[in-house]
Amino acid sequence: MQHPLIKDKKNLYVYFFAWIPVMCIHASIDVHFYSINVPLGLIDASISSVLLALIGSLAWYTVRFISIDRKQLTLNLLNHFIAAGIFIGIWYFISKTILLQISTNEQFVFFVQQSGPFRIIIASFLYCILALSYYLYKYYSSYKLRIEREAEWKTLVKEGELNVLKSQLQPHFIFNSLNSIHSLMFQDIDKAQHMLTNLSSYLRLSIEKNQEKSVPFSEELKNGMIYYSIEKIRFGSRLEIETHIEEITLSCAAPFMILQPLLENAIKHGLFESVDIIKIEIEGFVKKNALHIIIKNNHDATVQKKAGSGLGLKHVQHRFLLLFGRKNLVEIKDENGIFQVELIIPQQIY
Repeated sequence: MQHPLIKDKKNLYVYFFAWIPVMCIHASIDVHFYSINVPLGLIDASISSVLLALIGSLAWYTVRFISIDRKQLTLNLLNHFIAAGIFIGIWYFISKTILLQISTNEQFVFFVQQSGPFRIIIASFLYCILALSYYLYKYYSSYKLRIEREAEWKTLVKEGELNVLKSQLQPHFIFNSLNSIHSLMFQDIDKAQHMLTNLSSYLRLSIEKNQEKSVPFSEELKNGMIYYSIEKIRFGSRLEIETHIEEITLSCAAPFMILQPLLENAIKHGLFESVDIIKIEIEGFVKKNALHIIIKNNHDATVQKKAGSGLGLKHVQHRFLLLFGRKNLVEIKDENGIFQVELIIPQQIY
């Protein structure tokens, strides 16, 4: 771990500014309790504080290599006692030598020579404060690093889960599309070729954007319409779509490949369970800093739904939980023969 005074200049400035009150208190004690004149008191306080600040900065390395361990508490305290003795001894020798060279004033010389115990006690107290401060910084830095690593790990896990979801959806979609193409080959070879071309375009877009979490809604809407065109070839006049999209929504961000599973779900539970024309409606609007996407489809409410895994809707709900950490952003309604899914996409997330 790098020295905090080297790692960040702000810490260095704070460290040395913190010694100004110490220097003032030292000078006041010299003047009021030892009757030293003000200039000499200031000189003594300045030299002593600056030297102690410089030597005290070395206490970081003691703290860095001596951790607080209950099993070795006595040994650790002994190591600190020895380190403190060395630091304070060096500081006392250097400061005393310099101060005795500065002035020949008998009173000041006598004060410097006789004030050793006072200086050592104060220096020991300041060393303890420094060591405690360094320990607090050390453990705060370790805690902060642990939090950052946990956040990074959670991000990696989320990205991994999202990639798994994508990898599960792609084969599911391709399998259904190839089944559709296979069926058309026996009915209309031109339509089958057209459908295969659209599928190729859709998969190309999917591969190019696969690593992106979000895209402009205009792009996602375009991708959804390509998918619709694939299914439109298969089902013809039985399938219709209508869009009501506010222009402001086109520049909003939307999760990539979010419309396809919803459109597929609408087609699956609409056309496959009814002989009527199925109309899919897509609405897009912005409300309270969120993009709202509503997909509706009519279905025969009297027909009992076939049991299924509901893979598409489950994947959409899971993706929203991973992306936004909320469960209330995918609302599903089924009333009076209208199945509706509303997606609420907070824009400040992107």
